Amino acid sequence: MNYAVSITDTKKTQEIEQNGLTVLNYLESYQESLNQITSIEEPPRGIVFHDLESATKLYSTIPLPAYTSRDLIHLTPLLETWKQIYLKTTNGVKEAEDYYRNLEMVDVAEIAAHELTHHADFFHSEFEDWEEENASDMWFEEGICFYLPRKLLMSEERFERVMEVERLLVEAYKEEYGEYSLDAFGEAGYRGGDNFDYSAAFYDYWRSTRTVTRLIDEYCEGNVQKLIDSYREWIDGGEKGRLQDFFVERFELSEEVGRELWLHSHARV
Repeated sequence: MNYAVSITDTKKTQEIEQNGLTVLNYLESYQESLNQITSIEEPPRGIVFHDLESATKLYSTIPLPAYTSRDLIHLTPLLETWKQIYLKTTNGVKEAEDYYRNLEMVDVAEIAAHELTHHADFFHSEFEDWEEENASDMWFEEGICFYLPRKLLMSEERFERVMEVERLLVEAYKEEYGEYSLDAFGEAGYRGGDNFDYSAAFYDYWRSTRTVTRLIDEYCEGNVQKLIDSYREWIDGGEKGRLQDFFVERFELSEEVGRELWLHSHARV
């Protein structure tokens, strides 16, 4: 993948490029694994590696230094920057503090892989168009775009650790941000208003990834392809009704389980 470097702090040029090349190595491995599940007919034109200032103030005004815009992935590959971001979300959860203080480059590569996964062909439209037109089903794409990179890049132990950390964080923030339906993805953060706190931005990503993971583990025999195929059934059937209602019927879920997955997705398995 082609890359460029955009920085406001020239002292970080070498570190950003070196870390960026590490991320690209992860992405190459990830795409080989992803090709066993889906294709990417129209991949991004490249990736731009930033420092925090360049990503969030020069190229964008959103608080997170990772996003896709105009067919380019934008990302800061600086490990210390991501540690600082995540540590601001821990809310006294010791397991989260321990995980984020020991963040690894695979955790940064996972974020880049998340952006790449948005280009997967099984999704029903270009992500940026879909994001505006089908926000009520955003939870599925965002959740699976975290699930796949974690499953394909991380060890099983690390996957389980980060999922448990995020479960605990949802528990820690549910009173502050509420337990609204995932149909309203982003309501707690900048997508739904003017809360630019990192925890508010992450809250529904945590919830959505948890829900997607539970659907795969508990109702698809651990087979992500089964969930993707079910999603495609909904797309090919004309996207009638809400995706979550389709899944409730498709997997014969009780009303209680359906509510737990989409409204109370923090519940322990």
